[in-house]
Amino acid sequence: MTAPIALVTGGAVGIGRAIAIAVAERGGLLFNIDPDEEQNLETGRLVEQAGGRCVSFAENAGDAHAVKQIFAEIAGQVDRLDLLANNAAIWNDTSLTGGDYDSQTEAFERALQSCTTAAFCCTMAALPLLEQSSNANIINLNTEHMDEDRALTHIAAASGYDCAKFGLSRLTKSWARELAPKNIRVNELCFGAVDTPMLRAVNQQIAEAGMKAEDIAAAVFHIIDQGPEGITGAACSFGYSGSSRQESLRQIAALAH
Repeated sequence: MTAPIALVTGGAVGIGRAIAIAVAERGGLLFNIDPDEEQNLETGRLVEQAGGRCVSFAENAGDAHAVKQIFAEIAGQVDRLDLLANNAAIWNDTSLTGGDYDSQTEAFERALQSCTTAAFCCTMAALPLLEQSSNANIINLNTEHMDEDRALTHIAAASGYDCAKFGLSRLTKSWARELAPKNIRVNELCFGAVDTPMLRAVNQQIAEAGMKAEDIAAAVFHIIDQGPEGITGAACSFGYSGSSRQESLRQIAALAH
């Protein structure tokens, strides 16, 4: 493909940053929405080092007003968008017994806003630019928890995170059907442990045994490289926790076909 124009949410660290660098390695332009201004600067430096350009917005991707303003600014700079990677999410304690009413309702709202609401706002705002691409892709970054056997039902604190991710999965399927006439493909990647700052904060041992963030970025571009006739509406599962990284990489490579 020609040098891609992409937007990633949560691009300050982890998987989002890895996707940003992968865009840069293809000579592309990357827009990033993440409230972490300091880490956004580091992402920008790494993107430029890899041969791309980066424009970051230190905003919450789940803030509908902010997203509308961001995309108005983006539309003044580019005439298309090839990739929207809905990556942003947070892991926080949303258990019913983990705090008082105010703390837990706020935590649950944040869990949904950071992931599901952010994906909806950004997709809605990106639609006019995606329609102008000859190979438009929306890729939702999801989790192995979509497999019922791997849902974190036994971890009460994870209820908000999993609820947000299940909502994202439903949006993937609905959008794939709705946007097919516009030649916009919509898919989700459902994977296990990845060594990111978010997972390290929860369980460092699991993080260290998992995939690397760049592995997920490779999976994103395998989907993109399928071209306009590639899959849509798919839940691409790979790299379940407990698998070796070598096996996970084999599964990721299979997405290229």
